[in-house]
Amino acid sequence: MLFKNIIGQHEIKERLKQTVRENRVSHAQLFFGGEGRGKLALAIAYAQFINCRDKNRFTNGDSCGVCPSCIKYNKLIHPDLHFIIPVSTNTSVKEKPTSRQFIKHYRELLLENDYFTTLNSWYEKIGIEKKQAGINVYECSEILRTLSYTSYESEYKIMIIWMVEKLNYQAAPKLLKILEEPPDKTLFLLIAEQHEQIISTIISRTQLIKIPKIEDDEIIKACIEKLHVSREEAAMVAEIANGNFTEAVHLIKQGEGRKNYFDRFVGWMRLCWTVDVPKIMAFSDEISKEGRESNKSFLQFGMTVLRNCLVMNYTGKDIVKFREEERGFLEKFSPFVNQANAGRFSEEFNTAIYHIERNVSPGMVFLDLSLTVARLIKMTPSKAVS
Repeated sequence: MLFKNIIGQHEIKERLKQTVRENRVSHAQLFFGGEGRGKLALAIAYAQFINCRDKNRFTNGDSCGVCPSCIKYNKLIHPDLHFIIPVSTNTSVKEKPTSRQFIKHYRELLLENDYFTTLNSWYEKIGIEKKQAGINVYECSEILRTLSYTSYESEYKIMIIWMVEKLNYQAAPKLLKILEEPPDKTLFLLIAEQHEQIISTIISRTQLIKIPKIEDDEIIKACIEKLHVSREEAAMVAEIANGNFTEAVHLIKQGEGRKNYFDRFVGWMRLCWTVDVPKIMAFSDEISKEGRESNKSFLQFGMTVLRNCLVMNYTGKDIVKFREEERGFLEKFSPFVNQANAGRFSEEFNTAIYHIERNVSPGMVFLDLSLTVARLIKMTPSKAVS
C-alpha cells in the first residue's frame, strides 16, 4: 500500500512520513477514529514506507513499490509484517483460535476491499456473525513467541493489532508487558474505532494518532475514479457517508435499493408520529431481517436526513443536498428537528448503531428507538407530518 493510493488524509500522511525522515518512530502507536477513515491502510502504508529499501523514498515522499520489501507488502506477505485480529471458534477452528489460523482469510478481505473493511464484514468472512470475537490470551502468547525471533529481512518487525478494543482483560497484562519493554526494532501499530472501549493502560502506553473523517471532496473523487459513478451520484453518497468511505462504497453497491431508504424513513417517521405501536412492531420485525450492515446503513442515512432537516430549519434549504422530490418531506419535517431535540436524536441513533454492532436484537433496537423518536417529535410545535 502506497501513501498516494490512500484516499485523503494528507496531513496525517505527512506527519507519518516526517517521523521516519527524522528518525522519530515511536515503538507503539494507536491509530483511532471512526469507521471507513483509512486507519488500517495508513498503518500498512507507514510500515511499508519504514521498511522500503529505496533510499530515495524520502525525496519521492512514498515507498518505491517495486523493491523486494514493497512487493511483499503489496501482497501482505512480508515475513516481518504481522497481524493480530479479533477471532473466535468457527466450523474449522474448534478451540484456542489465533490470528495465524485466519490470516489467509484476512489478507483476502483486505485486498478485495482495498484495505477498507469492517468488523462485521470480517465476522461474515470467517462465519462467526452470531459470535463476539476477541484478542485472547492465546493470541498474546503468540505475540511473545513471534517477536522473540529476529527480523527476517527488514530493519523493523511490525505488529499491527486491528481493533485493539477487542483485547480481553485476561490477555491485557501480557500485551502491556511487551509494550513497556519491546524487543529492539519492533514497532506496534494499534488500530481502534471505539476509543472509550480501549483498556486505559493500553492508551497510556501508546502515542495517539487521531484519524479524522475523510473530506467529502476526497470521497467524491474516489467514488468517481474507483467506482465509476457520476459526480452527482458521488456528491450525494459523500453527503450521506459523512466521511466514511466504507459506507460510501456500501451505498453505491446497494444501487437501486439505496433509493428506497428515503421512502422507508418517511414511512417510519409517520408511524412514530402517530405512535401506531402494532405497525411500529411490524416495521421493527421486518427491518431486523435485513442484517446488521443494512440496519446500520439505514440508521446512518436517517441521521443524515435529520441533520439536513436541522440545517434546513435554521439556515435555509439551498444548502441541503437531497433530490428535489425529497425536499417536500424535508420542508414539512424540518420544524420537528430543532435545538430542543437535535442532540437527543443524534445520541439515540448512535446508541442504536452501537447496540446493533454488539449483537443486540435489531428488532428490539428499532422498537425502542421508534418509541423514543415518537417522544422527541412531540417536543416540537404541533404540526402533522404529511
